[in-house]
Amino acid sequence: MHPLMFKSRTRRSINIIILALIFVSALLGTARAGDVAKRHILGFSPDGTYFAFEEFGVQDGSGFPYSNIYITNTRNNSWVKGSPYRVLLKDESDADLNEERLRLKRARDKALLLADATLKKYKISEPGDLLAHNPLSEVDRDPKKVTVFPGRDPYWQKFKLTFRVSDIDLPTKRCKDYGDEAQTGYSLSMQAQDKKETLLHKDQRIPTSRGCPKRYAISDIIKFVPQLSSSKNKKKESVYIVILQIFSYGFEGDDGRYLANSSWLPAFNATN
Repeated sequence: MHPLMFKSRTRRSINIIILALIFVSALLGTARAGDVAKRHILGFSPDGTYFAFEEFGVQDGSGFPYSNIYITNTRNNSWVKGSPYRVLLKDESDADLNEERLRLKRARDKALLLADATLKKYKISEPGDLLAHNPLSEVDRDPKKVTVFPGRDPYWQKFKLTFRVSDIDLPTKRCKDYGDEAQTGYSLSMQAQDKKETLLHKDQRIPTSRGCPKRYAISDIIKFVPQLSSSKNKKKESVYIVILQIFSYGFEGDDGRYLANSSWLPAFNATN
């Protein structure tokens, strides 16, 4: 074989190998996507005391669809009795449910059925005002700080509210095998324009329900003004919900779930 022909074939073989390696790397990169849940806001009770939302998705690794419905008492920032309502659909025997979309819908329907009595008990159906949505897909998003106006009307643009979440190292015995990174709590603060920062929440421990979190990010900020006829809201307060994303180790990458943090804050007016 002529030396030049040999060199040409060798170079071609090397190029094929390089392209194959690039292709395999791309596939592996895609497979490393974790299970990041979606969220759906279900609403508030008329007096603002109760708030509900759903997180749902398909587990990485198992491929099982799930739906979790959380109902929160916004006055004490805690779940109501019975919440969360969790469904993990493991039954793969039904041929009609082989399609992932249909199986996920069934999981969501089941969770809604479980939560239905509690949602009706507290009359949860009132929509809030979505002040900010900060999704992972947004370029140049700041996961730790979001600044909003308290409303859409031009009047509200006199005021700015800045919400900040910070990660806190909280050594936790049950999470030590995951390393220091997965032993993380959070603090949440709000700063009104030209005023001192107010601490809304600070973890003292990591609840078992959160697993072993690595980091937190602000996903949504929602405001709700209670109906005057149905509330004990003599202080003229509004409830603010900050939905946080919680990231932890998953089967194929970082998994993302949600947590709602509630705070009652004074209403803004011309004298603020």
